[in-house]
Amino acid sequence: TGLSGALLKEGPPSAVYLGVYEAAKAALLATPAISPYPLVAYLLAGAAGETVGSVIRAPAEAIKSRLQSGADSTTADSVRSVLGTAAGRANVMRAWSSSLWRDVPFGAIQLAIFEGLKTYIINSPDIVVDVDTLLAEALFGATGGAIGAFLTTPTDVVTIRILTQGTGVDEACDEQACTLPVGFVGMAKEVYAQSGAMGFLQGARARTLYWAPAIGIFLSCYCSIRQAAVTSSLFG
Repeated sequence: TGLSGALLKEGPPSAVYLGVYEAAKAALLATPAISPYPLVAYLLAGAAGETVGSVIRAPAEAIKSRLQSGADSTTADSVRSVLGTAAGRANVMRAWSSSLWRDVPFGAIQLAIFEGLKTYIINSPDIVVDVDTLLAEALFGATGGAIGAFLTTPTDVVTIRILTQGTGVDEACDEQACTLPVGFVGMAKEVYAQSGAMGFLQGARARTLYWAPAIGIFLSCYCSIRQAAVTSSLFG
């Protein structure tokens, strides 16, 4: 079913993403040059968290994909296929370097908007909203997820084309392109040549509608668990 692969893909990377984000945010907000600009701190911290988390997510994504496609029957077999062979490791590196163009900006934008909305409302006496409720945090997260997903649609289009070249999924992949994989800039030029500027917005609506509720649930649950842990003095 790929359930174990899906859990491996989403669990550890998300924990690392948020852990690095919180640590980086605290350090940046304590820096005199950045503390007057909290939105910059949120963006940089989110980018740092996603960059570190992606190191785990890339091989985990490859493992999940092999399980779901039926290429391997067990998670252990997929781990050996992905990390135990030179070809598998090379493919993971290609996938990781390509996905950075999409995932790092997305991770930065969604958290910056989430935190920025909360900060704005807290500092606005005319707006009476409890920003720490589950519903409010879900709405802030969904807003961040929607905006982040839409703004990173162009890099998502290019990234997917890069990851699928040579697999038979991408119809634009010819024999030469499959033999010599195209990089980010080269693939962006191909997208523009084939579909014009609007080609970079293919799937924007579906991507936005998918990630808005997903990020809303993700961040609201995280904040609720974090608040419960703080209230229970689990962090000392």
